[in-house]
Amino acid sequence: MAIPPKNALYSLLLVSSFILGAMADPALSCPSRCEEELQWTLYARQIGGGANANQEEMVHSVHPTTGFGTIVVNNWDVLDAPLPTATIVARARGTHTKAGPAAGDWFTSLSIVFEGARFNGSTFQVMGITNTDGQWAIVGGTKELSRADGTIKHTVLRATALENYRQLDIRAFYTPPAVSWRYDKK
Repeated sequence: MAIPPKNALYSLLLVSSFILGAMADPALSCPSRCEEELQWTLYARQIGGGANANQEEMVHSVHPTTGFGTIVVNNWDVLDAPLPTATIVARARGTHTKAGPAAGDWFTSLSIVFEGARFNGSTFQVMGITNTDGQWAIVGGTKELSRADGTIKHTVLRATALENYRQLDIRAFYTPPAVSWRYDKK
């Protein structure tokens, strides 16, 4: 049996000591589940025109039949019920861009900025295709919702010429600030 070179033994010893050190330092391991799960149904209210409009076309398309290239800026109310009198719990701020020729080819990139007691000032960073029904990806988060990832299933509940309510079924995982802080300090 051949004896391994000294460098290989030193490397093995170094890796082993790092693994044992990581197991002893709670900042490098997670003795209990680090992530929290959030399942929440909210409602986005899109108002496309009139005095209370919460979205505005900023770049008009030169393609009248498809609208390809249109860019709309939005500041949608996110409510706890699909009613005009419901409580606003967040605002969905960002843009949606007509990125293809089909009716539902709207690419959406937005920040959902929470208000009120539960997640005040926290955000989800969201992107995806906005068709009548679909799913957006949660690709990040801040404050209480730091390191968020997950999905938002969106479905239009009710639509008129100027306004619609979109149900948002949120399923997200995030790292609470106490755990995030430990990792950020290293």
